[in-house]
Amino acid sequence: NFQNSRIELYSLFFLNHQQCMDLNIPDGDDAHLLFLPLPESIETEVEDWFFTELSEMSRPSSVQFLKDLAKMPQHLSDMMRQHKNRARISVMIEEEETKVVTKNQALEFFRPTIIKNIAKGSKGWDVTRGNYRICVNARGSTDIRTIFDMIKISEYQDQMEKRHVVKKDHLTPLERAFDESAALAKSIMDEMHYMEKREIRMKRTADGTNARIRWFSYLSILILLGVTWVQMKYLKGYFRKKKIL
Repeated sequence: NFQNSRIELYSLFFLNHQQCMDLNIPDGDDAHLLFLPLPESIETEVEDWFFTELSEMSRPSSVQFLKDLAKMPQHLSDMMRQHKNRARISVMIEEEETKVVTKNQALEFFRPTIIKNIAKGSKGWDVTRGNYRICVNARGSTDIRTIFDMIKISEYQDQMEKRHVVKKDHLTPLERAFDESAALAKSIMDEMHYMEKREIRMKRTADGTNARIRWFSYLSILILLGVTWVQMKYLKGYFRKKKIL
C-alpha cells in the first residue's frame, strides 16, 4: 500500500491476468503515474536503459520531467526490434470503496504512458477519497514486465518553489531544522489522515462481518429447532407405533 511521496521504480510480472496494487493520496493532494511495459524476455541492458530514462522523467529537476524518453542508442534499438510483442495491455484506476473507474487507458510496449491528476475533481473529505486501486491487465502470449513510478504533486511543487526562492547553502542550521520539522509534521499529518481512513474502513468491514455472523447464528438456531421438532415428531410416532406410549 503506497502512501509515500516517492516510490522506487519496480516491475510487475504476469501473463494473461490482472495485477493490482493499492495507492493512497493524502487529502488535498494529487499524483501523476508513469507506466512503461516491457516484454519479460527483454535484455538486461535495454531494461536498465528504460529504468534510467523513466527515473529521469519522474525527477522534477530533470529536463525530461513528465516529457518523453531520450533518443535510444542504436545498438539498444536494434536489440529491442528483435522482440515480437503479442499482448494487449491496459491500466485501470478506480476508487477503492465506490468502485468508480476514474481512468482506463491502453499501454504500448516501450512507450511511457503518463496519467496526470488521478484525484482531480475530488473535493471535501470522505473515507473513499484518496484510496485508489490500480490494475494492469495483460492479454496475449507474451510475459509482461511493467515499470511504474508515482509523483506526488505537492512534493515536486515544493521542490520547484524552493529552487527559485533560496538555495540550501543560504539556510542557517536553524532554518534547515525548521524546514525538516515542517516536512516531518506534514508527513505525520498525512499518515494520521491515512490511518483515520483505514480505521473507518476496517470498522465498516468488522461491522459487516459481525452482522453476517449474527444472521448465521440466527439461522443455525432455527435449523437446530427445526431438526429438534422433526426428531420429536419421529420419536413420538415411533413410540406410539410400538405401543410404548
